[in-house]
Amino acid sequence: MKKTALVTGANKGIGFEIARSLGKRGYDILVGARDEARGQAAVENLAAEDISAAFIKIDL
Repeated sequence: MKKTALVTGANKGIGFEIARSLGKRGYDILVGARDEARGQAAVENLAAEDISAAFIKIDL
């Protein structure tokens, strides 16, 4: 069974690196971010590294 990780603030910095690290370990990543453009860009960057990722808009 494949695991899914929701990473808040995954559009930049530490959050992005956590998402990237988990993605390389086989997790499906939910990129949680307030800014949709930045979140989608992060998804594209992860996908370029063959990491399964999707954007989810969140504001915590």
